[in-house]
Amino acid sequence: MEERDRVKRVVDQLKQNRERKLNGDLIAIPWSLPRLSSILPGVRQKHYTIISAQSKGGKSQLANYLYMFEPIDWYLKNRDSTNITLKIFYFSLEISADLLIISAISYKLFKSYGIIISPDNLQSVFAGYTLDDRLLKIIDSPEFQKWLMEFQSIVTIHDDIRNTTGILLTVKSYAEANGHYEYKDVAWQEEDGSSVNKKVIDRYIPNKPDEYVIILVDHAGLLSSQKDQIGVYDAIRDLSSKIFLQFRDRWGYSPVLIQQQTASSTDAQYTNRGDVMIERLKPNPEGLAENKSSKNDANLMISLFWPYNYKIPTYNGWDMARLGMNHRELLINLNRNGISSASIDLLFLGACNYFAELPREPSESVYRKIEEYNKNTI
Repeated sequence: MEERDRVKRVVDQLKQNRERKLNGDLIAIPWSLPRLSSILPGVRQKHYTIISAQSKGGKSQLANYLYMFEPIDWYLKNRDSTNITLKIFYFSLEISADLLIISAISYKLFKSYGIIISPDNLQSVFAGYTLDDRLLKIIDSPEFQKWLMEFQSIVTIHDDIRNTTGILLTVKSYAEANGHYEYKDVAWQEEDGSSVNKKVIDRYIPNKPDEYVIILVDHAGLLSSQKDQIGVYDAIRDLSSKIFLQFRDRWGYSPVLIQQQTASSTDAQYTNRGDVMIERLKPNPEGLAENKSSKNDANLMISLFWPYNYKIPTYNGWDMARLGMNHRELLINLNRNGISSASIDLLFLGACNYFAELPREPSESVYRKIEEYNKNTI
């Protein structure tokens, strides 16, 4: 009976998804990257994602863009015409909550006002630059302040929780305050051989079935170990194979783990002629740092490759000397629901945490546009 109930539940979900689509609703929050969106539908419920790159390769910025800024932009634009709601928990192990908010201000200044300014210059830390009064007036404006308040209402940032138990209890508290469990009776064998019925959790029913709850952890290598864990290896194991699976499978949430590549996996290797062996430099599941077993339970792994860092002169036809810091290649390393091994060249504006797809063919107009971006960066 239990198996028949499970099958019926799955089929009913397929029917519900179809009806929702026919009624104009969405089953995933879409991204604004068209080629990527033809391979991956966007942010999904019940989905566990790993985002990786070499150190300083842009993995945190990509995670922020795809799983924080883009969903927020879509939600604020469409909230009056959809049942979808959005909640994001951000466990920031690398930077402070204040700096993450400053990064959000940089992103918004570019996205809505076309202004490129780094978080450092927003803070006036350099001797040669003080934040312009014009920019301060924009940030203080009612429109901008409204966006910041909406950002704050959606994103809960924790920069003081660094262990797996703290992450679990924080999210569990939210789940149990925003839904309830249904129970079932199961036969339980006691130590003396007797059998008793016990109530166990059958499933979780959220108060808002169309709520998307995203949990970002940045990054895995900075997790603190606990008494029952021997170092970060065990902490990553427990987070990935126990806690994230509970987030996904019990509560229907979407955890995102930011995990860098090992230093050795990104060391340049050369052919006998002295050419860089490019394919061996690219991020991959076997190169995940500290504990690569995190890949075993993930639905999706995407990563960024930075050819310019290895002094590769041209890549996919693009002149790396002209693109430089502004180019990344997005790789789909693992996708249990669809196409793997796809890649897309991206424009990357690190100062304001922004990505856009580059054309398939190099273009002089794109080079000039990037040069203009760099020229006007504050």
